[in-house]
Parts: sequence; structure tokens; C-alpha cells
Amino acid sequence: MWEPILPTDWGPPSTATLARVRDVRTAQFWDRDHALSKSLGGPEHAPKGSRVDKIQFEMRPYIWDFVAIYPPGSETPSFTGAPIVSVVSDVHEEVARLARD
Repeated sequence: MWEPILPTDWGPPSTATLARVRDVRTAQFWDRDHALSKSLGGPEHAPKGSRVDKIQFEMRPYIWDFVAIYPPGSETPSFTGAPIVSVVSDVHEEVARLARD
């Protein structure tokens, strides 16, 4: 989910930006009005991972630069973290762990 957070976020991400996520199982959306963050109740109600919850900065008032990994069939993430750049290795480990299970 892409949303405007910075003053320079005037519109949806470019094709080049979307190409950073190469996994064919992903879907990317532009959320101009922060509808997802609002529906989740903002950062104080962000999903919590059952195994790890690494949130390393204050997000107010919107959930952003955040990753949540949901195992197949689960409504609870097994991993959450932010900012994404700080948890990339954890994301790879969690995806590999889920692939083994």
C-alpha cells in the first residue's frame, strides 16, 4: 500500500518505484486518503506480529513504512516491523520460515 506521507508525495508511485517489489504474489495500491490506516485505527492499533514486533519509530498519525506478513489462512500477522529498510533481513527470515512450515 502506497500513501502520501512526505510533502513530495503528490501522486501514486511511478512504474519504476512499483518495480522495486518483484514478487508476483504481491499487489500494490495507492491510498491517497489513508483509508487503510484510518480503517486500522492509526498507528496505536497497527497489527501486532505474533512472533516479532519491531516498530522503530513514531508513525503518527498514519501507519507507514510498515510491513506485516500474514501466513496463509491467518488473520494475524506472524511478523510486523518498521521502517521496512531496518527489517528487510527479518522479512526474508520470516518468509523462509513460513515456506518451511
